[in-house]
Amino acid sequence: MTEALAAAEPTSAEQAASPEAVTAPAGPVSAVPAAPAESAPAVAQAGTAQTAPAPAPAAVAATAPVPIAVPAQPYPGDAARFSPLPPPPPGFLATRWQGPDYAGGPAAWTAALIGGLATAIALPLSRPAIGWLLVGLVMVGATWHAARFGPKPDTKVERLIRVGWAVLAVALLAVGTFRDAGWLYVFCVLGAVACGSLAVAGGHSVRAVIVGMLALPLAAFRAIPWLGRGLSAWQKTRTKGGTAGRIVLSLLVTLVMLVIFGALLASADAAFAKLLGDLIPEINVRSFLRLLIYTTIGGLITAGAIFTVLAPPDLSGLERPATRRIGRIEVALPLGGLVLLFAAFVAVQLRFFFGDKAYIQKTSGLTYSEYAVQGFGQLLVVTLLTLMVIGLVSRWAVKETVQDRVLLRSLLGALVLLSMVIVGSAVWRMWLYQNTYGWTRERLFFGSVELYLGGVFVLIALAGWKLRAAWFPRAAVAGFAGLLLFLGAANPEHFIAEQNVERFEKIDFYYLRALGPDAAPELAKLPHPYRSCALSWMIADLRDNPDQWYAWNLSRANARELIAEIEHEIYPAEYACKKAREANRKVNVRD
Repeated sequence: MTEALAAAEPTSAEQAASPEAVTAPAGPVSAVPAAPAESAPAVAQAGTAQTAPAPAPAAVAATAPVPIAVPAQPYPGDAARFSPLPPPPPGFLATRWQGPDYAGGPAAWTAALIGGLATAIALPLSRPAIGWLLVGLVMVGATWHAARFGPKPDTKVERLIRVGWAVLAVALLAVGTFRDAGWLYVFCVLGAVACGSLAVAGGHSVRAVIVGMLALPLAAFRAIPWLGRGLSAWQKTRTKGGTAGRIVLSLLVTLVMLVIFGALLASADAAFAKLLGDLIPEINVRSFLRLLIYTTIGGLITAGAIFTVLAPPDLSGLERPATRRIGRIEVALPLGGLVLLFAAFVAVQLRFFFGDKAYIQKTSGLTYSEYAVQGFGQLLVVTLLTLMVIGLVSRWAVKETVQDRVLLRSLLGALVLLSMVIVGSAVWRMWLYQNTYGWTRERLFFGSVELYLGGVFVLIALAGWKLRAAWFPRAAVAGFAGLLLFLGAANPEHFIAEQNVERFEKIDFYYLRALGPDAAPELAKLPHPYRSCALSWMIADLRDNPDQWYAWNLSRANARELIAEIEHEIYPAEYACKKAREANRKVNVRD
């Protein structure tokens, strides 16, 4: 029987020589199930005419089928396209900004805790106040202390520039101490963050300045694992009687005891509760959550500043000039077409600069107000796009020969001059509209931004002679910070009220009610019943939201004193506004 099985199954040598053995089965080999032991006679029947009985288990094991040898299949030559891609190169954070090579220890944690507690205690998020300045000073002090242990700028000039950015940041935060215009202070806070980020990260070129302005918000998140590693290392190495551990534990116990006993004593005596309420925020679930969130945010911002100043990003790769170059034709055709288009627009605009209302309406087919408003937004976008075009061309245009530089200076110079006329046209339109129909916050702010962009074109004209100016990006950022400081010093809401009070019967009078305490001295000059109606929202806000010590603001303090002096002359808001509406209706009917 064994011989019959051996004769029924070819040897491996015979399989290799047989053409049928070389041919692979139609389906995958792994998909063919192994035959069970009971089917072995059926397999043998393919080689012999007789059916053999089932062999013993030992015989089945000795005569197991030999795997079919499948030769290696040759792959086509273009199969390499399916090979795995190489790993991507390391990114900016891995190559240029790895952070400190040591973890954030007790000093970093202490500084972050101080910044976080200062934020939780003294930051009035809902309104401008002195608390913003105090929190900023605490963070600047902690960062300055940490900067002594980090790398120093290469030159004395660079160190002074870093100090200048820090001073600008503090000055922008100080605007909230004197002005109550929340819409303006939002831009001041954002500008302070950008200037503070440049103070710790640096940057010269356009790309480096942009990265530098974003370094501090990014570092606030990167500081989380950095502080975590420091806490883990401190727990592993501290001793039971360590001084730092005892100090931290004592501070935590002291804070908990003060909160508990302070709350009990405040509930026992109303006078002490009032004194405690003037010093610290109200203690409840909402204030506890506020304390936790503000402490976390303030601590991360402080830790991010320390993280950056100890190991600032390497921006040298962003400072190098571009290697890509575009030739004369690629520069001359687009810039030449843009210059011709701007020249045609300016030629049309020059007719309206000296025309009156009748001339404008006759030639443009628009009313005076439609002409004044129409196009300001478009001209603002044109100004921004032109700045982008000038920046890209200045970076990529070829400048090797004298002819290249003359061509570039001529086209860019013409484009800058024509753009300044376009800026003047936009500002003039806004000026016409505001003088005719009144001033608002939006019109004043965006008109000021357009003037700032005109100043940027002046800086471009100054830098255009050498076709390269390392000071330009920082000067543009500092110029915008200067614009915000100028608006803060000019007291925009007081100016708006001053301009509109003179024509209160011809404008949207109810807009005056939305002005804040900065406008209180001018609104108090209105006759009755307009005065009571214009001050109604302000009076309600000051009454319902008293200022604690960290929320003190000069404009609000002066407004409270002014309203207290004329309180006996203030009518109820509903009655005053009704009378003002009737008076305005009579004036409009008469006109």
